[in-house]
Amino acid sequence: MKMLKMYKNNELLIPEVENANHFFRRFMGLMGRKSLAKDRGLLLTPCNEIHTFGMKFDIDTVALSKNNEILFIDRSVSPNKVRKKVKNANKILELNSGQADNLKLCVGDTLEFV
Repeated sequence: MKMLKMYKNNELLIPEVENANHFFRRFMGLMGRKSLAKDRGLLLTPCNEIHTFGMKFDIDTVALSKNNEILFIDRSVSPNKVRKKVKNANKILELNSGQADNLKLCVGDTLEFV
């Protein structure tokens, strides 16, 4: 799987973001995993809503536009939830619970994935 790096304002925030840009990778997401390393994330593309069925830990979700502008941040989403569709979202970034705040992510910020 192709790994990306995530930047905000030219600052490296996450050195390894899994690029889930195929149906099966998006479908599987983080299901069945026991955890996600602190310095990792999962980018679901295209995607505008998620569920956490089959997950074993809480996550933060960050809804992004086609241009990677943060549209919505959903913090500490627990397993077995369905989250509503985010208008104009094209991607969802999944992080460990608390990481959105630790990384100082805010609605309106633009992220870069390389």
